[in-house]
Amino acid sequence: MSEIRATTISDETGNGPIALTKQSAAKAFASTNAAGTTINESFNISSLGDTATGRQLLSFTSNMSGSTYMSNANANSSQNDWGHAGSVTKSTSQYDTTGYDAGGSYQDNVMSSIIMGDLA
Repeated sequence: MSEIRATTISDETGNGPIALTKQSAAKAFASTNAAGTTINESFNISSLGDTATGRQLLSFTSNMSGSTYMSNANANSSQNDWGHAGSVTKSTSQYDTTGYDAGGSYQDNVMSSIIMGDLA
């Protein structure tokens, strides 16, 4: 069995770390509180805004190459009828998440989201 150990993997020129462009890896993720005011954990997320009941706006640290990237959001709640989520609007610099109940009413939820696509 082989083993590779490294502290840094450099690009082909040896001048820096490998960039996560043109690779099948998550380009951003976030876990936020229900109020939309706190980022619990994240990668490539620079800010969070609470735009309305059940809606949160997240901005990227490094922009995406276009707005057709894949986004997936999950809502976490202790209520049995909550837990539906989605992303409504996307741009190269930000995306939003929405949380709603089984009846379609927007609800504030703990949100988790992940972004797949290419960075600019």
